[in-house]
Amino acid sequence: MKIVSMLLAFSFVACTTDLGDDPYDDADLSHDPAVAAALADTSPETPAVDIDTVEALPAAGAYSAFAHQACTRQRFVHLANFSFVAPLECVNGVCPNGCWGYQRRTSGFSCDYDASSPSDVKTRAGAGSFASYNEIKPLNAHDDVAVASCKAQSGNRAMRTYTVWNGTNWNSEGIPASIHFAELFGSQNEATPHFSTWEASARGSYAPMSNLSPETGITMVGTKQTVAKLCAATRDGWLGLYFYDGTADSGAGMAAWKREAIISAMNYCTTH
Repeated sequence: MKIVSMLLAFSFVACTTDLGDDPYDDADLSHDPAVAAALADTSPETPAVDIDTVEALPAAGAYSAFAHQACTRQRFVHLANFSFVAPLECVNGVCPNGCWGYQRRTSGFSCDYDASSPSDVKTRAGAGSFASYNEIKPLNAHDDVAVASCKAQSGNRAMRTYTVWNGTNWNSEGIPASIHFAELFGSQNEATPHFSTWEASARGSYAPMSNLSPETGITMVGTKQTVAKLCAATRDGWLGLYFYDGTADSGAGMAAWKREAIISAMNYCTTH
């Protein structure tokens, strides 16, 4: 896919040309101590898997003149979008810098636990070369059967599973997947209350997933800070963002300002 070749060609390429001020600098992020601490962490990382499953970005000409100049890290965003999210392309003049990629759940083969089904899962077809499963939790009696069925029905695509916060930690029950996402929230109105627990005990085995749904009340600055922190803190190259708007499920979906904030945060994280 186009995105892979672009990322491989441009990631970690330093530029000696003087381009003036950093085009990806952001006062909301440069003054945030949590983001600074995450960016300063040099603990070992694992190369990201399944990077060929991300969606294609626009042609390079659609980026700003500063794109691809100084990638410090490579990242990939999985959007668990249960309401519509438009492509993370240029929004209000803010464009992806080429150091990261993204995929939306609805672009792939998606599965949800369904105890009433003989296979314990209901599915939704999608052309993307990955499958996602919602969600591994103690209340589900047969997550293992459901995930296996999801993978089989998808044609053996690369799996992503979402694992709930069970009150103390996350437990994927030994179920295999390419990427396990830990939901760093419990209720629908929580954004990322369990980040510190994940960072201290689970980031070696789970990618982080934050909640950006409207019910959290998260602001534009808060969105940037949360996404940048997760982007820097993940150690397997992937981070997840959950989004569901119960009041506009068939409407406009994610606001443009929120997509702009995600792009700004990813640009900052991958160049600082």
